Amino acid sequence: MKAEPEYVIEHMFDNKRQYIIPVYQRNYDWKKDNCLELFNDIISAYNSESTHFLGTIVQVQLDEDNGIKRYIIIDGQQRMTSIYLLLKAMFDLSKNAEEKENISELLFNRSSSKKYDKDDVNKLKLKPIKSDNEQFTLLMSDKINEMDKGSNIYINYEYFKDLIIQEIKKEHTIKQIKKGLEYLQIVMISLKEPEDKPQVVFERINSTGEDLKLADLIRNYLLMTDINMDELYYKYWVPMEQSLGKDHLNDYLINFLNFKLSKFTSKDAYHRFKSYIENQSISHEDILNELLRFSKYYCAFISNQNNDYSSRVNQILYYFRLLKQTTIYPFLFPIFNDRENEKISENTLEDVLLFMLNYTVRRMVIGVPSNSLNGLYKTLYSRIFEGEICNDNYLEKIQSFFSLKLKHTRDRMQNDDTFKSSLMNEQIYNKPNKICLLLLEIIENGIFPNKEKIEIDENITIEHIMPQEKENPEKLSYDWKTMLGAEWQYIYETYLHTIGNLTLTGYNGELSDKPFSEKKEIIKNKSKFSVLNAEILNVSKWDRMAITNRADILSDRIINEFKLPKIFNESKDEGLFYYNVDGNTDFTNFKPDSIIFLGEEKKLKKNTMVELLTSFCELLADLENEKFIHILSNPNINKNISYDKDLLGKAKEIGNTGIYIEINKSANEIIRTIRKIIDEFDLTYDDFTFTGQFRK
Repeated sequence: MKAEPEYVIEHMFDNKRQYIIPVYQRNYDWKKDNCLELFNDIISAYNSESTHFLGTIVQVQLDEDNGIKRYIIIDGQQRMTSIYLLLKAMFDLSKNAEEKENISELLFNRSSSKKYDKDDVNKLKLKPIKSDNEQFTLLMSDKINEMDKGSNIYINYEYFKDLIIQEIKKEHTIKQIKKGLEYLQIVMISLKEPEDKPQVVFERINSTGEDLKLADLIRNYLLMTDINMDELYYKYWVPMEQSLGKDHLNDYLINFLNFKLSKFTSKDAYHRFKSYIENQSISHEDILNELLRFSKYYCAFISNQNNDYSSRVNQILYYFRLLKQTTIYPFLFPIFNDRENEKISENTLEDVLLFMLNYTVRRMVIGVPSNSLNGLYKTLYSRIFEGEICNDNYLEKIQSFFSLKLKHTRDRMQNDDTFKSSLMNEQIYNKPNKICLLLLEIIENGIFPNKEKIEIDENITIEHIMPQEKENPEKLSYDWKTMLGAEWQYIYETYLHTIGNLTLTGYNGELSDKPFSEKKEIIKNKSKFSVLNAEILNVSKWDRMAITNRADILSDRIINEFKLPKIFNESKDEGLFYYNVDGNTDFTNFKPDSIIFLGEEKKLKKNTMVELLTSFCELLADLENEKFIHILSNPNINKNISYDKDLLGKAKEIGNTGIYIEINKSANEIIRTIRKIIDEFDLTYDDFTFTGQFRK
């Protein structure tokens, strides 16, 4: 690496030199305020006759082309482009032939053979990225009328002209402005590949400036100084960016990385991605190819309609979007990849998605906390298939895993009795993520609607038959209190938000808090939702019995749509049993086999209780390292955990954290230690389960 102070005009704009803005860089996006600040610095430098430091510019030298020294700019493109636009504005406004010639020498490379004409790429000393270069080339070819007037290239060029004209009115000349430019100084950092690692320098430079998005960092890492950067950019990155859109690109990359990497990633996503590529020795083109392929699946996950898949697949993906179940994407990635590679059929894909929707809906209705889903879905595919893929029993393997391996965990498939009880009695209206809307929609149309389906658009809302008085139940009308009877307040509080009292309507305001007879008449004459409203129209009054009877009927319809596979009624335990740290079980002589923490399973190699403890702590420390360190201050458990292993009897380090834990404990003492740590983290005992058997 070579870093030296240079004068901008003297060094960067000498003859036979070209600066290339690589395709992975952001567009030229300086605003007028940035341009004004630069211009004022130039005028100030001239007035004071003193050097003005403009910052650093980082370049990587490429091979020469027709005698032109070529450089890639990895930092400083905004300043360089702006100076070039200023010089062009000065050239166009100058009326002095000698002055124009001097500025021209700064803008264009000269050739004694005159082989560089207006269209020759070597003629210009600056080559912006493709999206900017078209406007830049038009400007430098004096085709200003053909330029996009909304581009920053055009806007800032015209703005510099205005600033120059204003300065001339103040009796400054173009020659004096050029003199001010000559006082500008930069530190030019010249890198050599491979020893200088341009990407590392780029990361350090940008770490103190405006945060780059994950997509920017990954794009730059994969493309920076690659000899085929243009080809890779337009073959892989551009199609991915165009199909997903920039708004979804970062979310896609996070989901992709959580699918590919062994540990969860968020703030450290980029560095984990780099380590993964380098440790696995994956070529940049291979990972770009994989990113593009999986982005097609992600498009299906987030878009309303994808012609690559059946209507049934698209319908279930719509439900996942409605429920905001993005945590399932790392599990769906390999499933869709198996479909792409024809390891499974479209019908199998449909059946798998339907099973997972069934699982999701049951879990949400019953109210199982979602904090274990990330861990569950991250490792679920590998835990189910373990490298063996067979279309003949693909669905059965997934169902079998849930029915056997997860049977005694919080992540189990919920049975029909529990599901129906929750459907009938839970305050479903208050459930998050539109689960209530989905259930009502499916009651009316079924999971896979036919041509006569009722469209559920933004004008359709959820209506309470027994009206909702948000501020005060006492404001419920006399008619309604009379119909509900002496226990009206209990009925109101118990059944208001249950499914038996809910329907869909397109005229919520019209129904409002009208008496039941009037509501019923409006529903009869105007409502399109015949299935949902059948029981409402068949009763003369709306009371506790009517609500519970309707809840019973609607719940059965939902369960009929979400049938429980037979294996859940037939499954038997397979030797290993699941335990948690709740209760008074005596774990003396217990041999653990694996642990499951927030859905993530880890097999134990030595099958000891000490390994159970340390493996749990390693997973927890990796998930929330700062909070794990914080528990050292808790006197309730710090006698078992310390930075100083000498303070402990027999200590073992937790991963590479520098934190040690006491392991000279009995099996039951270990369980109590884990219980204390779980309490400190505000987790539930169901978040940590383990398998194993008692020794005979």
